[in-house]
Amino acid sequence: MNNILITGGLGVLGKFLFDNLSNYNITIVDNLLTQRYCSLFYLPKHVQFIESGFEDLTVDFLNNFDTVIHLAGIIDAANSFNYKDEVQRVNVDLTKLFFEKINQSRVKLLVFPSSTSVYGKAANIVYEDSDVINPQSPYAESKLAIEEFLQQDNISVPYIILRLGTIFGKVISFRPHTVINKFCFQAAHQQPLTVWKDAIKYYRPYLGLQDMLSGIQLCLSEDLPFNEVYNVCTGNYELSYIIDLIKDHLPNTKINYIDTPLLNQFQYQVSDDKIRKYGYYNKTSIEQGIKETLQLLGAI
Repeated sequence: MNNILITGGLGVLGKFLFDNLSNYNITIVDNLLTQRYCSLFYLPKHVQFIESGFEDLTVDFLNNFDTVIHLAGIIDAANSFNYKDEVQRVNVDLTKLFFEKINQSRVKLLVFPSSTSVYGKAANIVYEDSDVINPQSPYAESKLAIEEFLQQDNISVPYIILRLGTIFGKVISFRPHTVINKFCFQAAHQQPLTVWKDAIKYYRPYLGLQDMLSGIQLCLSEDLPFNEVYNVCTGNYELSYIIDLIKDHLPNTKINYIDTPLLNQFQYQVSDDKIRKYGYYNKTSIEQGIKETLQLLGAI
């Protein structure tokens, strides 16, 4: 599978993928609505960029690819409450139509990066087959809707669903929307970290970019059984531990504890034992990721 299409390819995940998947011919499609022009700097020779919405791609165009990695969509979970209709339109309705086009093409594998946020909240560690599925945001609900669409045999193209933990790590197309990157950005600019005090001991699953890449590489190597769901994470960490790691580098960082709960703030931990059976292992750490991000931001 040498020819890969990455939709939404100028975002954090897409940028990291096409910079590191040098053994493949990669085409990235992005509509530039988020104006990620910096992702196009020093574009590798094995990468071609096409400005387009994924919904406008034709079956004839898709016939050029062996694998499609679908990253395009609205990804800001916390703010997705403010535009539920648009999340439904882009992340669900248009995505289903796009997957139906893929089904009519010669594509051999569809990789759908979902999110561990589909679990929502849980008292115990959750697994891919756990009954605990309780998405707490329109973004998470949209991911689950597409998972169910695939699992209900709506397309015949082999697929792999990767439930990714909250992303962290160093990348040029940095975007401070996920919690670790947001806290690093605030600390680097001497801003107080705003934390709901009841969430300080909450565990959540996090995923370093290098480990995300490892999960995608397993899909491309065909070492993972198709038509399955896999959790992918670097580890489950307390929010307090993340804050302590930042303060190890920037001890003057201030914390602003507030009583009002933030949306989409719940505790859950996931197991990635399933994907580890097929050779997945961590190549990074949360400690390394925070240090490198603070260095990227010029804070240390």
